[in-house]
Amino acid sequence: MASQAGKSAELSAEEIARRKAEVEVRGRILSEGPSRHAWLNIAGPLGALILGVVAAAFYISPISVIRWAQRMDLGFAGVTRSSAALPDGGLMSYYITGGYPGMDPVLLIHGLGPNAGLVWRRVMEPLSEGHYKVLAPDLMGFGSSDHSQKTCSIAYEAGAIAQLVKVLGLHHVNVIGWDVGADVALYYAEDHPDNVERLILVCGGMFGRQGANILRKMMLPANAQEMEQQADESFFDLPPMPSFMYGRMMASLAADLPAETDMLDSVPRDEARINARMGRIFNTLTVVLWGGKDPCYSPRRGAALHAMMPGSASIVFKTSGHYPQLEHPKDFANTMLFIMKQTEGGQ
Repeated sequence: MASQAGKSAELSAEEIARRKAEVEVRGRILSEGPSRHAWLNIAGPLGALILGVVAAAFYISPISVIRWAQRMDLGFAGVTRSSAALPDGGLMSYYITGGYPGMDPVLLIHGLGPNAGLVWRRVMEPLSEGHYKVLAPDLMGFGSSDHSQKTCSIAYEAGAIAQLVKVLGLHHVNVIGWDVGADVALYYAEDHPDNVERLILVCGGMFGRQGANILRKMMLPANAQEMEQQADESFFDLPPMPSFMYGRMMASLAADLPAETDMLDSVPRDEARINARMGRIFNTLTVVLWGGKDPCYSPRRGAALHAMMPGSASIVFKTSGHYPQLEHPKDFANTMLFIMKQTEGGQ
């Protein structure tokens, strides 16, 4: 009996030791598990925090957040942002695609609206895939470029573009201008006809005083309600956005308003000079393009501009509003590439 009791006691001790070892092993497994997967416990709250910060920033300044997201998207597409000091003073910011030396340059000139050079964001990469060096500047007084100018007329902006082209050493440039940027493109082309390979005017050019007033009403809304209506009319098929956000956007756009106003105020004077020198670009391959649903630049106005320019071609995006480069980016880019591959003007 005594020996059995001792054996039981001995077995009990062995059993206790074995179980203790199991507990220690299991304890190590349990303690090591969270350390290997600790990032899972951190990622959730961190992601929620980041989303919260972005949401708060968007609520306060939606345009700033939208521009940041658009720049990030361009960065993933190989588009970088840089700036150049102009000889006459000031820094001009621009977006530019990668590539190699010797690629033909494409210069994209924006008009009015909240995005400045970013209005071209959806077509820069597709255009660069056609073996072009694509450049989209923020005009002076817009976006990230200097805002210290006393005036930002069409003539002034064309001069700034000329300085940028010279600083960057660009030759035989394909120039694409949209909205009032089409007038800037025309003015630049007439000043430098030998350096413009092709000229494409998108939803703009030669607005006239009446057209400028329509553009002022559509593109420079006086309040959030007008902005919401303008956005709905300018795009043929615009996704919905909460109405209260338009008030936030109005505040964010105030910085570019003086330059936009200057450009519109200069339309009668600078377009008269463009008209007087139109013959300088009759030998340049020129295309006039507009949207069939554009409330800012009617088909009648586009047809009139086409008629003013002998040998020019015209293209209509029937289901597009004022932003064909955003509404139909693939078709727009393919059309631009087709035009730029042509070697003879006129159709």
